[in-house]
Amino acid sequence: MSLIGGLLYVAVHTRPDIAVSTSILEQKSSFPNSHDWTEAKRVLRYLYTTSNNKLQLGTSNEGLQMFVDADWAGDSHDRKSNSGVLIMLGVGLISWGSRKQSCVALSSTEAEFVAFAEGCQELVWTKRLIDEIGDGEVTDVPIPVFEDNQSCIKLVEGDRIERRSKHIETKFFFVRDLKEKQIIRMLYCPTETMLVDLMTKPLQRGRL
Repeated sequence: MSLIGGLLYVAVHTRPDIAVSTSILEQKSSFPNSHDWTEAKRVLRYLYTTSNNKLQLGTSNEGLQMFVDADWAGDSHDRKSNSGVLIMLGVGLISWGSRKQSCVALSSTEAEFVAFAEGCQELVWTKRLIDEIGDGEVTDVPIPVFEDNQSCIKLVEGDRIERRSKHIETKFFFVRDLKEKQIIRMLYCPTETMLVDLMTKPLQRGRL
């Protein structure tokens, strides 16, 4: 538990690339086994060999933008999905998150939709913070949000609730309100170039 606490501190503050691994290990902290201990040490070895990696801040023509993604039923025990979100300001990564969803999604579209709603909550808070600081030029609306699931995009942009999505909790549909108020605009991003893919599931070395 002490090791997981240390990894969590690093993942939250400086190393988003270990966020999903740490999140998975955290779920095992109550009843860990030898395999979990081996995986935790593997994360430590990865941090040691990539200790020169660092976050960068910089300016560009781009303002605030968000990348959001989810796996589907990634946990074999309860079949809950993982959400991932990256928020960029210019060329700099300023906020990220990888967390297990609180509900069981019945489709990949639903998992992506829930992740999208959770990401938009963080995006709205970030925009408000930047506006209060006084740099509203970088938060011009609509803010581009990149998503790799076409069905999720259609679900948000649609003007009615389909039979297959009637069971989704109402709280997640606030993203439609953001879309209608032109606070956000959804853009398709192919999975091959989706930056936030590393926040939803463990990846092979080359892909990571």
